Amino acid sequence: MVGGIVAFAGSHISRTLSTLTPTFPTISNPSGTVPPPSGSKTQTPTAGPATSPAPPPGGNLSVSGLNENKTLDCNDSVVEISGMSNTVVITGHCASLTVSGIENTVTVDAVDTIEASGINNKVTYHSGSPKVSKSGSGNVVQQG
Repeated sequence: MVGGIVAFAGSHISRTLSTLTPTFPTISNPSGTVPPPSGSKTQTPTAGPATSPAPPPGGNLSVSGLNENKTLDCNDSVVEISGMSNTVVITGHCASLTVSGIENTVTVDAVDTIEASGINNKVTYHSGSPKVSKSGSGNVVQQG
């Protein structure tokens, strides 16, 4: 199982890292094509969490990658978090929450079902009495 998690996380890591390479647009005008500037600087992403708009009620939300920092509005959705060292804050009520991978930290307002698998994931829910299932090693699901 651990090998599967590492392979899964590794595929998400390489996919995430490959998306970090900046590209510059080529601009066309009547005089010809203008190439991107040669001394262009890469913008550094902000350190704050990215906030996603609320999905339709009962929709699906997914966060995967390495060191992602996100805030989601749940709206009775099904949520999947996977990867390594992600920090996710989920507001509102979720139908279900699945967390897999290594050392993810997830906080959710309310949820009906929580599944945690992998190694050292931490899930904190604020209210309710969700049905909880855990597999793997060192996973913690608690009210807080």
